[in-house]
Parts: sequence; C-alpha cells; structure tokens
Amino acid sequence: MTTRVALRRDAGRIGPESGPWIRQRQVAKIWGPPDTASLAQLVDHRDIVLGWGLLAPDADIPLRLVQFGDKPPAADWFERRLASALAARAGLGLGETLDTTAYREVNSEGDGLPGLVVDRYGDDRVVQLGTPAMAARGAAILEFLRPRTSGQIFVIAGEAAPDAPESVLEFREHGLWFSCPAPPAQKTGAYLDQRDNRRLAASLAARTGGPLLDLGCHVGGFVVHAAAAGVRAVGLDQSARALSFARRNAARNDLAEKTAFVQADMFGALDDPALAGPFGVIVFDPPRIATGSQGRERAVAAMARSLGRLVPRLAPGGFLLACSCSHHVGRADLDAALLAAGPHGFTRVHALGPGPDHPVWPGHAEGEYLRVNVYQRRDT
Repeated sequence: MTTRVALRRDAGRIGPESGPWIRQRQVAKIWGPPDTASLAQLVDHRDIVLGWGLLAPDADIPLRLVQFGDKPPAADWFERRLASALAARAGLGLGETLDTTAYREVNSEGDGLPGLVVDRYGDDRVVQLGTPAMAARGAAILEFLRPRTSGQIFVIAGEAAPDAPESVLEFREHGLWFSCPAPPAQKTGAYLDQRDNRRLAASLAARTGGPLLDLGCHVGGFVVHAAAAGVRAVGLDQSARALSFARRNAARNDLAEKTAFVQADMFGALDDPALAGPFGVIVFDPPRIATGSQGRERAVAAMARSLGRLVPRLAPGGFLLACSCSHHVGRADLDAALLAAGPHGFTRVHALGPGPDHPVWPGHAEGEYLRVNVYQRRDT
C-alpha cells in the first residue's frame, strides 16, 4: 500500500518553484503505513497527485520530495542518483586540476537525495544520514559505496557514541596537506564548503601583505592557505582539539614559523597580544548561532558586538570575510551586523558561497545555508 500525504486546502502553491520540503503545518493527514523505506505520494486537497517523496511522519518536515508530478520515479532512482552525483563530482576535475582530494560527493537535496551527505577525504568517505528515510537506506548506500571506496567509510547517524575510537582523515586541498578528526567529530570533518573561499582569502592576504586573522579556525584551513601564500597568519578557536590539528597541519606543510594559534572565545574580549593587529585580512567564521528565525536578531546583535572589536584591527584597505552558516542569517543580516559595528567605511566586493560540489536544488532556499560577504575597508 502506497502511503499518501494529503495537503491542507490552505497549504499554498506546491511545485518546483516552492522547493522540495513539505512542512507539518501544510499536511492535513497521512494515509497508510508510515514506511520510511518506501516513497510516499503527495496529494492536494482535491486528491490530485503532486509528487513523490521521502517520509518522516513525526518531523517538522514530514515529506521531502524527490520528484514532482503524478508519475513516480523509476524503480532504480536511488542508485541512479547516487551514480549521477559521483559522476558530476568527477566531472569537476578537482583532483586533476586543483590538486584537491577532499570534496562533497552527495549534497542532499542538491543531488535529489534529501537527507544524505557524502564527503570524500582522499580514500575515505564520511556518510551523514540526516533523515529516517536515509537511515532506512543506510545498507543500500554502503553497498553502493564500498566497491568505490578503497579506504574507510564513516557513518554519522544520530548521536555518536562517546567512547568511539578516534580516527584521522587525511587529504590535500589546493596542493596542501591537511588532517582532521574523523567522526565522531564536528560536522563531517573539515568544512569543505569553505574550500574555495580559503584560497581567495589567501590571495587577498598576499595582496595586502597580511597578516591574516581567522576567528573560528577549526583545523587551520584559512591560516595554512594564507601562510602558504607567504603571509603571517593567526588562528583562533575555542577547541583545544581543533587547534592541535591546526598546528599539526601548519607543521606538515613547513609553515609553523608563519603561523600562530590562540585558544579563546571568538565572541570574547580578544585581548591576546597575537590578536592586536593590524591585519590585512580578517575571517569571522562563527558557528551556527541562529537555528530558527526567532534567533536571527540575537545572532545579528552578537555578530555586531564582535565585529565592533575586530574592525579597528583591520588595516585600511584590508578585507573582512563575514560568514554565516545559518539559512536564517542572510547577506542582508551580515551587512546589518557590520553597519552596527561602527562608523568605518566598508564596501562589499564579493558575495560568496560553497563551491560547485555543493549544488542547490533550484527553488530550495534552505539549501543556500552558507553566505560569505567580503568587505573592503575604505576609510575616508
């Protein structure tokens, strides 16, 4: 029996332009067994079939569509989309042209596979099963990946075991060597969505003569890239474990003498002498601090306070990269935080996001979660 998700009369217009998520407030009733392993049919209040999707009946998003229209996907749709996603990444030529062995191979809705993320680190893969429907397909995912993976496959599903042994992921990014902790760890490893932005920040630092300051440096990506470009670089993070990897990554690339790391709260006083500046480039990359629309104003206020402490440390003509990894904190919010930070003159010169290995389903606004605004200080 096919499970049917019936929409309310006032559910709004549903189609490709509205995105693939069906929210609980739009649903009138779910008919049939709550089978997360099968595709569910979406119907409107007139019983017209609108599409097919993956079910999570008790979630805020009970249905994530994989296809619009009255015809269901082919029986082998799942395997075909997995193969298509991996082929698309191979077509980017990251390993051949950019000397990069870490990238996202499956990006959830962006690859028509809602709730599934696969990141590649050299020979290893990290798989994140973010929905009950993907957890139900976990065995099929591993069966697909194992013949294509010569290293280990790490799976993130729910809460990680606190006593799980630590492993390390090794990879190259733009010709530089990196390592980061494997799951259970922060996200899927090394924030691959910032890969292209790390290279841009390094080039900006080289142009200004540096140095570069990265707040929220994690395992040192921005810092190591800047040091490799020939400038001094300082990284700050609250995690001692992350900083131990950052120092290791700097040393492995023979860049320890050009780097320094500070353990501190990026929203704190920032009174360590290494943070005094002036800096040619400052990267402000906070964790997700707004998980919903209600937290947006508090997040903007917190960022404004921190930026108020940072802006005086940026040299005239220098660049500020302000980042948001929350869908609810957009580019206009980053602008507002900077404007509230003080009277210094800034102009926005870049509006960035992830690289092409993080595709977005057209119409799926929530898929655009990473914003990076690059501002240049132009005091008069």
